Formats: sequence, structure tokens, C-alpha cells
Amino acid sequence: MDIIDSRVTILQDSYDVIVVGGGIAGVSAAVSAARFGAKTLLIEKQANLGGLATTGLISYYEPLCDGNGEQVIFGIAEELIHLATKYGFDNLPQKWGGSGKSKRYNDRYSTNYSPCLFSIALDEFVIQNQVKILFDSYATYPVMENNHCKGIVVENIDGKNFFPAKVIIDATGDATIMHRAGVPTELGENFMTYIVHGFTYSQAQQYVNDGDLAKFRNWINIGSDLNGNGHPKDLEKFTQYNAENVNKYIIYGKRMMLEYYKKSNRDTRDIMMLPTMPQLRTIRRIKGKNDFTAIDRKEYPDAIGWVCDFRKIGKRYQIPYSALYNEQFDNLLAAGRIISAPQGDGWEVARVIPCCALTGQAAGAAAAIAALEDISVNKVNVDRIKVNK
Repeated sequence: MDIIDSRVTILQDSYDVIVVGGGIAGVSAAVSAARFGAKTLLIEKQANLGGLATTGLISYYEPLCDGNGEQVIFGIAEELIHLATKYGFDNLPQKWGGSGKSKRYNDRYSTNYSPCLFSIALDEFVIQNQVKILFDSYATYPVMENNHCKGIVVENIDGKNFFPAKVIIDATGDATIMHRAGVPTELGENFMTYIVHGFTYSQAQQYVNDGDLAKFRNWINIGSDLNGNGHPKDLEKFTQYNAENVNKYIIYGKRMMLEYYKKSNRDTRDIMMLPTMPQLRTIRRIKGKNDFTAIDRKEYPDAIGWVCDFRKIGKRYQIPYSALYNEQFDNLLAAGRIISAPQGDGWEVARVIPCCALTGQAAGAAAAIAALEDISVNKVNVDRIKVNK
């Protein structure tokens, strides 16, 4: 099929750092880069920041501690857990700064939160840190020259635009920029997931009695609630990432949710909010110089910090900076759930909010240093970008 595109491309302002994707990793990367003095642009295809953590309704901030009472993750990840609950409810343990007004499920440094309030709080956070946000814009293609990215082609209401940049951070969640730049990537696997936030009449009555907003904002998940023990047998794994399959995934999820609600009395329940993005977790990751494989206590010479495991008590893992780039590409960095973490424990740990914030913070710092000092991203001194204490 021939592709014909005769539209004029509008040359826009240049930036030291462009971050593509306004989820938690992208926000952390953009703020980190700006704090290092880089002129920074954050491009987001939707009208709200936060990605899966907000518009995707996965509104649980996983632990910053190891489950044994010791904090493992610091930096922007810790700033954001408190921002998530600054203007809304929390169920943080009081020893970690919680209000004590909503019931805790455990004593870890984690919380549920309002995805709506967190999202608009992220706007304030990003703007206060001197980052320019470009909403409702699709970063379609990186412009490449001998494995060096000259900038990003962006489509929005103005038409086709080109934004030059010294360093680009892919925080898209699906490695679109890295993949189209020619960086080696690998697809992951996902089961069907469709989560909405809803409530029932009885839950509303209970909220009036106990004031527990964390319990009132109830997750309804067709991958578990309709089947009792996980993923439905008739839903195939999502392994081919293309427009047709994404649309099937979205349509089927909504259809199954409607069938769920058809079985209950329409006067006794409602849906608060639908997700506005596919709730895929492990779509595509880069193949970096080194992999993050989540081996307990394994240390790397280029570690950017420690992370913990939301599924396991006492585990802690170092993430190598070399999982954020491929050495053949001098000015491209990955952040969030697309870093070089193979399917398994590595990807499961890398995809959650605290780890996305940590890798975003390190990527933003490295990008700023590389841009301002005119060096390759793989030449950045890791000691300058470490996140944890």
C-alpha cells in the first residue's frame, strides 16, 4: 500500500529534552529533567496526566517499603505518593503520613487514592516545575539520522509538527518511539482486563456510616469479579499489539462489563468512571544494554536505585541504568514499564507506579545531563542520577 502525505510539516520550538507520554514515568522524567535545568517538553496524547494510574483507573500506589517496615524507594516516587492523596482521600498507614480516616489493608507504605484528583494535581506539579505540557497530541514518529534522533513528529489540531530535541525519553508505556526509531524491542503478554470504578446503594449507605472513601470507590474487574479466581478461560492472551487487536480488547471489555451490570438492579448501582485507555500492563519493552530481572539483593555497578516488590515481603532489587537504553542509540532513553525487563518478575516489578517514578526520575536526570553537556546518554555518570538515599 502506498502512503502519500503531502501536508506541510510545521517546525516548532526546539527543546533540550522531550518526554513522550504523560504517565507516572513521563511526569517523573519531565520534572527531573527540568530540575536539572533542561528546557523540557512533555507530550501527552490524552487530556489528562497519569496514564494507567489515573485515566486507566489502576488507582493503587504500590509500596515504597519492603514490607518489613523499611522504606526502599525515595525521590519523586515519594513526592508523588503524597501528591496522590494531597487533595483527596488516602488509606496510608499513619506512620507513613496517612490520615487514618480510611481502612488499611496492610501496614505497607502504599495507598489507594482518587484518580481524578491525582490527575489534576499532576498538572500543577508539572507546571510548577517549569515543564511545558502539550496535551491532545500524538507523537507519531522519531526523525532518525544514523541511530540519532533529531526530534519528534507530532500530530494535533495544528496539523503535522516537528519538535527538535537533543534527547528524547520514551515513556509511552508501549515503546512506540523506541520501536519506530529502530531500537530492538520485545512484545509482552496480557490477559483481558477491564476495570471500572463503581458503587452500590448498600456501599453508599456504608460510606455514610463509616466515611471510608477508599472502600466506597470500588473496583469492578471483569477479569476477576465475574469469574471468581482470575482470568476468564474464554479470553485469549493479548500478544499482538496492533490497532485491530487493541480495538477488540476495548470493545470486548466494555461489552463484558455491560453484561455484568445487566444482571443487577439499575436503581441500586452506578459506574463512577470508565477507563479512557486500554488497561494493558506489559505491551512492549526495549532490549537494552542490560536487563532488569528482579533478583533479590543483586547489585549492579550502574544501579540507579533500589525498588521493592508489591507482591512479596522483604524483597528488594537494584535497577541498572543500562536497562534504560540501547548502546547503539546515543540520545534515546526509556522510562517506566518499557525498560529492558523481560517477561516475568522483572517486568512485573518494573511496570508499577513506584518503579515507573524511579526510572522516570533517573531517565530525566540523565537526559538533562546528556543534553546540556552534549554527551551520549551512555556516558552519563550514574552517581549523578542515583535516586535513593
